[in-house]
Amino acid sequence: MTSERIGILHPGEMGAFLAASALKSGHHVYWASEGRSANTQHRAAKLGLVDAETVAHLCAECSFLVSICPPHAAEAVANQVAAAGFTGLYLDANAISPQRAVRMSQAMTPAGITFVDGGIIGGVTQEPGRTTLYLSGPRVDEVAACFSAGALMTRVLGTTVGQASAVKMCFSAYNKGSVALLAAILGTAESLGVRHELYRLWRRDEADFPDQVAARVCRSAPRAWRYSGEMEEIATTFREAGIPGDFHTAAAVIYRRLAPFKGSTEVTLEQVLAALLAPDAETDTGSTI
Repeated sequence: MTSERIGILHPGEMGAFLAASALKSGHHVYWASEGRSANTQHRAAKLGLVDAETVAHLCAECSFLVSICPPHAAEAVANQVAAAGFTGLYLDANAISPQRAVRMSQAMTPAGITFVDGGIIGGVTQEPGRTTLYLSGPRVDEVAACFSAGALMTRVLGTTVGQASAVKMCFSAYNKGSVALLAAILGTAESLGVRHELYRLWRRDEADFPDQVAARVCRSAPRAWRYSGEMEEIATTFREAGIPGDFHTAAAVIYRRLAPFKGSTEVTLEQVLAALLAPDAETDTGSTI
């Protein structure tokens, strides 16, 4: 197997996870430190990634770039890469709607960039088989080969851009959307003074269900800042498919209320409820994509 120069935009927790897989697969992995946080710099240094310093230099050094960033920034990152004159293989592994993936592909292909659609299901873990990178579009087998070692699994869906993102959106619609619904239910029950009576009813059917709900909501709070944009992408996906997207637009609002927990290591249910019910909490119906 030929060793590739792979650039990661940007090595946050999941980006570092993909970088580690590429390194174990025998490739040289680069990143660009300009404007990145101390935490990101620490992750890159720990993995031994080569610092190209700027995105422009990264584009010049690498033949394959991987974009992994918050959904709202996906197109801005792609535009930055295109403006730098990159003409290689570009994997967008962000939680975006399939319609956005198609639009980005149509914009990048005339510039000589080969766009591959990606969607990641699962979290950062060293347990094999728990996290899968779904791929669709041109040259997907080449992309899959770059992540052949390590805990990350790959699954090729075909040559049509948008399929990988569609799987990601439909899976997250339930996986993360249900947590937002549970948070909203708890907040409403707390506001109306019936939360513990609700617990009693839940326990009638499943003894530890209230504890499970609290644990899921509290685990999600530190990542809520990222999930809000994903919910808006899901709402767009649903609407374009002919299904109402209002539920996930509301879920985005729930996650935006929890966004201040970003970076927290421990979050209690009482803190979550206070954030959901704060007098100055956001009350609009979310932004449109």
